[in-house]
Amino acid sequence: MRVSFGLSTASVRAAREKVERYSDGIDSKLDKLCRKLVELGVDVAVRTVPVDTGDLRSSIRLEAKDGHDYLVVARNGHAAFVEFGTGVVGEGTYRGDLPGSWNYDERRTPEAHDPNDPTIWYYRDPVDGEVHWTRGRKAAHYMLRASEAMRQQVLETARRVWR
Repeated sequence: MRVSFGLSTASVRAAREKVERYSDGIDSKLDKLCRKLVELGVDVAVRTVPVDTGDLRSSIRLEAKDGHDYLVVARNGHAAFVEFGTGVVGEGTYRGDLPGSWNYDERRTPEAHDPNDPTIWYYRDPVDGEVHWTRGRKAAHYMLRASEAMRQQVLETARRVWR
């Protein structure tokens, strides 16, 4: 914003009022900017998440926290496993920074692993009740893609909000 004024009292007063009006709108514009960016993040995450049953995709949404903080969230028990990958197949496939506690080789349930090949893990499908096996899954990066899209669109979105 550019403010010009002369040396008269009236000119300075008018400039001050213009600055005050502008500053009064900054909070609402920042809120709108954050909301628009997170809406974009939700859209990208929903479009790029792999779909098996659709439960994970339908759990992705925008959440407002403390009035002005917005989050892209996936409220699903296996959201992190899809994002970061699992097992020997997933190890090394996530191109972002992993949480410090993430471990691809953890064997919390040794009875679920094949004694002849510990890279194979057995699980019971909660939908059909059948037992299946896997060596894991590659990272899907759907939340990483959402964050990258938001980061790439900050300036353009800010320009649109401030117009």
